[in-house]
This record gives sequence, structure tokens and C-alpha cells, in this order.
Amino acid sequence: MTGDIYVCILIDMEGETMEPLERKRLRKLQELGQDRPLVAGSLNRVERRGAQGRTTAYYLLTFKESAKTRSVYVPKDLVKEVQSWIRNHRRVKQLLSEISTLSIAIIRRHVPEKRASARGAGASRLVKRNNP
Repeated sequence: MTGDIYVCILIDMEGETMEPLERKRLRKLQELGQDRPLVAGSLNRVERRGAQGRTTAYYLLTFKESAKTRSVYVPKDLVKEVQSWIRNHRRVKQLLSEISTLSIAIIRRHVPEKRASARGAGASRLVKRNNP
């Protein structure tokens, strides 16, 4: 019996430019059968009041990395796009949860159905033997 093993690999991509990162992301999305980007995390709007009483707002994407909460600044022109990535991640996560639940149900039903089919096959053999 073989099982799938999932490994999380953390890659330092600080020095890379956008183009190779986007190509890598596209390859990984294709491996998953996805055509839309996704990101795990939440988008938070932060407001700060300056010394002159002026309020400035900016956005942070907050996520978990190596069991620690991290935040990264999201430029205003990327906010809508990042929101769609988060929605897509939640959609995929929900689908994976539903698939997992169905898989567990299949595993649980396997033995009872196998026993039921064995009983049904045994009963039909008995009928054939008694009726020449």
C-alpha cells in the first residue's frame, strides 16, 4: 500500500526578480491543476495617525511561516488581486476538506460493503445448491 507524502519546503526568494518567481508559481499551480493564484493568509487594513493628525492607511498580508505569524506590506495596486488570491485559497481549502471527508467516508464504508457483498454471494450459492 502506498501513501502520499507531503513535504513543505521553505525557499528563500528574496533576491529573485518577479519574472522567475511568476514562472515558478505558474508551474506549481499547474501541478495542482489550478489556473488562478492563491495565497494563505488574511489581508488587514491598518490605519495610522501621524503627528499632524493625518490618517494614513496601508494593507498587510498576515500569514503563518514556520509556526510564526508574519506580515508583508501589500501595495495598494495589488490589494484587489491579493483579495482574489485569498478567496481562491479558501475555495481550494474548502474543496480539499470536502474531498477528504468523502475519502474518509469511502474508507469507512469499504469493509461493511465488502461483507455485505460476500453475504449476498454466499446466499445465492446456497440457493443454487438447494435447487438442482
